[in-house]
Amino acid sequence: MRQTLFLLICFLTLLGSARAEPVRIFCAEALWCDLAETLGGSTVSTTSILTSPRIDPHDFQVTPDMARKLADSNIVLMMGGHYDDWVPPLLAAQPSASRHVISVASLAGLGPTDNPHLFDDPEAVRRLVAALSTELVGRLPGDAAAIGARQSDLNAMIAALAERLKKLRPQTQGMKIAVAEPVGGPLLQALGIEVIDPEFAMATMNHDDPAPRDVARLEDALRENQVRILIVNPAVRSPSLARIEALARKSHVAVVSFDEFPESGQPWQDWMKARLDRLATALGIHG
Repeated sequence: MRQTLFLLICFLTLLGSARAEPVRIFCAEALWCDLAETLGGSTVSTTSILTSPRIDPHDFQVTPDMARKLADSNIVLMMGGHYDDWVPPLLAAQPSASRHVISVASLAGLGPTDNPHLFDDPEAVRRLVAALSTELVGRLPGDAAAIGARQSDLNAMIAALAERLKKLRPQTQGMKIAVAEPVGGPLLQALGIEVIDPEFAMATMNHDDPAPRDVARLEDALRENQVRILIVNPAVRSPSLARIEALARKSHVAVVSFDEFPESGQPWQDWMKARLDRLATALGIHG
């Protein structure tokens, strides 16, 4: 009897130890880990790689420590869509049948040449939360109710942001702006704002030289005040972009700074609210 009791205690202890092991999540960008921590609570352990929007992901260099952290992970969250192309080679070099990879670009149905800046796309964020919730519940069925409740809270927050965009759209529909690099794409699209220089912006993102005709079109639009604002990405700087920004200021076109993603620890909804507030002020709208 004592031996049976002892074995039962040992079994329950081992079960408790196994139960306490958190799901290890590797995030290419900090925002995904912030959402994962909100969704999973103490059931997850996260590692964020790109934690500052001042880092250009296209110039990012992987370290051996990062490779080790990915190798130890159970779930990988990434943007995809050629935004974080340093991740697939790491995955290929360290395959694992038990590791689950979630690409936000794939969830959003992004095409190979589409703008991959989905951080401010409420629907893309909702799909990421849903996919991650499903994966966590599959690994932690005992926490299904708690994860589901937190998912509902996140969905309500996402819906509130989407509703604000819907209410602002009648004021912003048809407005024309310029962007030095294609940050804020889904946000601007939701507001019905027309970006007059998409080719210039995509070339900048890809570190290509914009076509002379695209440069001339943008410069003319700034000189002639054909656009309300110029959006710039502080992480992407060059002499040609500095010249464009200086021309905008000289032409009294407001320059609005948009980071690619929130700083680590800044809630997504706060980041989105700040972007919308800044945009509304620059465009002279209310709501």
